[in-house]
Amino acid sequence: MWNRGNRLRYLMWFVLAGVIVLLIVLIVAIAMGVEISTFTSAGILAACGVIAVALIVTSSRPDQSAGSGTDQHDGSDGGGMIPGHVANWMILADACVQREEFARAEQLYRRAVDSGHVAALSPLSEVLYELGRDDEAAYYRRKAQEAGA
Repeated sequence: MWNRGNRLRYLMWFVLAGVIVLLIVLIVAIAMGVEISTFTSAGILAACGVIAVALIVTSSRPDQSAGSGTDQHDGSDGGGMIPGHVANWMILADACVQREEFARAEQLYRRAVDSGHVAALSPLSEVLYELGRDDEAAYYRRKAQEAGA
């Protein structure tokens, strides 16, 4: 999903790509014997380093903004939030069910269930029924009922 953090991250990748192109131009210019000022080459190298560090920091930090639009309440008693990627799996799985791509929907629902998203138990059981795996579907239906999903 596109939220402010993702737009910033993509913008930084775009800027980093531009800086890398400048760095390549700098290297080619030096190899061809063109004189480049020390200030210019140092500026390009510094910009590349700063943007690389910023990308590493933002990519390694989990997105914890409550208003980002990628978090959803999972309905459990703990009141915890689920990561945006689990919500995306659910959306994709629902779309697969609409297209009757039940095998792919099963994979996505299982990923959500494995991540602790109890709301995925019930749709997973429905997909398993569609795939003709009734015993396994009944198991997940019972788990969904026990969890109150």
